[in-house]
Amino acid sequence: MQGTNQANKVGESLSAKLKEKLQQEPNLAIGEVAGRDSAAAIIKAASYDFVGAVLPTLVCTGTEYGSWETVLGNVALIKDRVDEGYKKRFYDAILLGDVDLWWALNGRFLSVLSERFGFYSPCFGCHLYMHLVRVPLAKELNCRTIISGERVKHDNQIKINQTSIVLDAYEEVLGFSGIRLIFPVREISSGSEIKALVGDDWEEGDKQLKCVLSGNYRLLTGEVLYDEAKIKIYLDEFIVPVGRSILKAWEEEEPVDYVQIVRRVLAAKD
Repeated sequence: MQGTNQANKVGESLSAKLKEKLQQEPNLAIGEVAGRDSAAAIIKAASYDFVGAVLPTLVCTGTEYGSWETVLGNVALIKDRVDEGYKKRFYDAILLGDVDLWWALNGRFLSVLSERFGFYSPCFGCHLYMHLVRVPLAKELNCRTIISGERVKHDNQIKINQTSIVLDAYEEVLGFSGIRLIFPVREISSGSEIKALVGDDWEEGDKQLKCVLSGNYRLLTGEVLYDEAKIKIYLDEFIVPVGRSILKAWEEEEPVDYVQIVRRVLAAKD
């Protein structure tokens, strides 16, 4: 497909031999690797009949800091759990990313988005980015499943970019490209259930990169208040159409001008 190199330009190139091997996997799933929930999601997904092999992927956003070695250690832990419990094929991790895409979705039009929708958090567009940027690789490998660790409930915590309507929107966007985005731990509410999958020595927030924008939607007290009606409008009028437009452009254009795509989506709502 067109646009593959642009979307994966931070990523390691696959050798011709490995690419051919992955293309021949009849039930390959791409796993999103970040923190504890993503690890749990991949381990749980390995129990599914329609997942025959897993290609773990890491995504660079440009806003995260910390040790990538820690995240690679998570990959090793996931591999051990998958090998032990399900005997599914598990490949070495691939690094992906496109900071130009992240900027167009989350940085360039920040003031416009805030004025248009009456609120703004980069988390919605950032998570859309992390799902989108894996699509060209999936297409290249004839893979139709991407495993995400997003979940609706986090004990007593609220994450506004992981509510049901938001996850449904991400799923809808990738579905436009023929990719099934699955959330194996979506309805798991208890951290103890996550620990049962990944191990007792992994606390939430540990063993993962930190984000410079973490907590951006919290009040001075740390409380989270949000208007679901406004979020629904934001999803319907920005997240879904801009995601669909980028996927369409990857199929039809080379190179892809992300800023122009986002500008067109926003201008269409004026």
